[in-house]
Amino acid sequence: MARAARRAWSDEEEESLLEKLTTLVDQGVWQAEHGFHPGYLEVFKNQMRSSFPQGGIAKNHIEAKIKNWKQTCFQLQHMLQILGFGWNATENRLLVEDAVWNEYVQVNRRARQMKEMQFPNYNRWCHCFGREY
Repeated sequence: MARAARRAWSDEEEESLLEKLTTLVDQGVWQAEHGFHPGYLEVFKNQMRSSFPQGGIAKNHIEAKIKNWKQTCFQLQHMLQILGFGWNATENRLLVEDAVWNEYVQVNRRARQMKEMQFPNYNRWCHCFGREY
């Protein structure tokens, strides 16, 4: 089966997916020890198609979005365990001195843009994916 092309998600689509993910986590039905039971992507695909019939959201789009959220969540959790990193809960962003940041991104290049970004869904991601630490 051919994979669907990459897609840009609207804010409404992301919010809808995160809401659906949170609902499934709260129900406890789909969670497995290290993720979700098989079949959860099909459930999300059907729910998203119901909400956004013209959106063309495929299972691999959902899988990629959830993988990205999970990686970002765990990256933030990792940073917040390091001396010199803090969290601004009002602005949902990292607090870190330039020297600490520059040292961190030398080793963790994936995080380069994260210093200036806001993460308004961080707490919801932690709820859905658990804590790595």
